[in-house]
Amino acid sequence: MLEYDGSSVTPGGSSSLTTSDTAFATPDFASANGVYCKYCGATPAVKLDFRAHRGLILFMQMRNLPGPYCRNCGIAVFRHMTADSLVQGWWGPISFVVVNPLTILSNVVNRGRIGRLAPPIPGGPSQPMDEGKPLVQRWQFFGFFIPLIAIGSVIASAAGSQSSSGSGYSSYPTYPRTTYTAPYAVIPSVPAVPKTTARTDPGFAVAGDCIHNTHGPLATDDDPVLVIVPCTDPQAEAEVIARPTGPLADNQCDTDYPEADMVFTHTTRYGSGPEIQTYALCVRMK
Repeated sequence: MLEYDGSSVTPGGSSSLTTSDTAFATPDFASANGVYCKYCGATPAVKLDFRAHRGLILFMQMRNLPGPYCRNCGIAVFRHMTADSLVQGWWGPISFVVVNPLTILSNVVNRGRIGRLAPPIPGGPSQPMDEGKPLVQRWQFFGFFIPLIAIGSVIASAAGSQSSSGSGYSSYPTYPRTTYTAPYAVIPSVPAVPKTTARTDPGFAVAGDCIHNTHGPLATDDDPVLVIVPCTDPQAEAEVIARPTGPLADNQCDTDYPEADMVFTHTTRYGSGPEIQTYALCVRMK
């Protein structure tokens, strides 16, 4: 915490706080409020603080320049301290989410109070500070866009991960295969497919459909590529007797359909998580 020690004020950084020979406008002696600027001695003034924040990844630092301030000195300190926060204040999780936004907001509120003061009345022990360039004309103003860019990057990354994961069909390894161990995550069931959908993809298979392996003999192929064919087709190799869904679908084939000769499982990936079983085909060889 940086406190004023009574000496001249020139905070570090590229925007030094200097005095101006033209700081006084036409004086309005009726505006004197009995409060005097801590930095130049002019009145009217108001008691408030301006702060700057610096994020240091796992640590943080707060700097404080307390008033009272006349209008000119207050605007100068506001611009300097806020410019520092816009560049230095985002570099840490707590600084990014909470501390730096609140610091900047506090400075903006106090800037509004300073702006309502009349121009300083001459006669103080020193000249008011030079207000300097407006904040929007300083290169530090681009620090306003740092959180917007960061949040946009996170959203774009999440959207890209979701679109790349997809829900395409994987190969259908033959049973037996490794099963999950309790407890199981709750995965939504795969909804029923409308009958109007083109039914050659095994993902649309229902009990009573027949399947054919285009990759080789179904009984001996470890990496089958299944398609639905009419049961009257000579290529039909097996009949689907059940299609349970969920991460325990293959176990259900074992317990509820002992007449099944083979079990084919389908897995998919949700976001960046592990592959999860979504359904199984319990089939009987023809």
